[in-house]
Amino acid sequence: MRQWLVLLAALASTGALATPISKPEVTVDVPDGWVEVPPEVLQAFHAELKRQAPLAQVPKYDYAFQEAAGPPWLNYPYVLVKVTPTGRPTEHDLETLPSIDLNAKVRERGDDWGKIMKDSSLGQMRYDKSANVVWISSKSNVATIGPVTGISGVIPTEQGFVELHGYAKESDFPQYLPTFQRIITGARVAPHLLYRPRWTDKLGPFARFDFKQWGFALAVGALIAIFVSIYRRRQN
Repeated sequence: MRQWLVLLAALASTGALATPISKPEVTVDVPDGWVEVPPEVLQAFHAELKRQAPLAQVPKYDYAFQEAAGPPWLNYPYVLVKVTPTGRPTEHDLETLPSIDLNAKVRERGDDWGKIMKDSSLGQMRYDKSANVVWISSKSNVATIGPVTGISGVIPTEQGFVELHGYAKESDFPQYLPTFQRIITGARVAPHLLYRPRWTDKLGPFARFDFKQWGFALAVGALIAIFVSIYRRRQN
């Protein structure tokens, strides 16, 4: 009996039951009880990012989901989703992604993001070919919150990427990591975007999109937790 109780508790803590939420580009399975963040909240969040960094290229997220209904919205733990139409990457491109130093990409931008991101760092990218996901870890020291840890999964498509970024407080992250991983690996790209390998992919890169620019955009996306704290403080 004790073993069954332990198993049930583990399943409950990791959100075993899933609710599919379908969007035009992707279907995401979120744990039972999780809710979608209203579009107007994401729009207000993007506007605040632009206000904080008017000269910088700021990401705009398409969808977001969190464990409990707001307000407050964008409350930990949560997942952000971004559809990025960069152009189709080749398999060669995906295999060489780990060579990009994302922390260096942030430092290159200097005053654009440097002051805001000074207490943040990114792990090395890892391409999991079997799961068709590029994995990235992140850590941020968020004012009034403390350390926040993130896991990002980037899924290649025929038109670019679908990015999924999951965040939780560092102390809670081990509990939510399996949930984030299931959300990312379980995401189903729409048929018209589904990535299909081609024999020409093995011939090398074709420079169809700027990987240097995309690398920086991905770095900002993976470290977005620090901007969420800024946005929430201004809403209180």
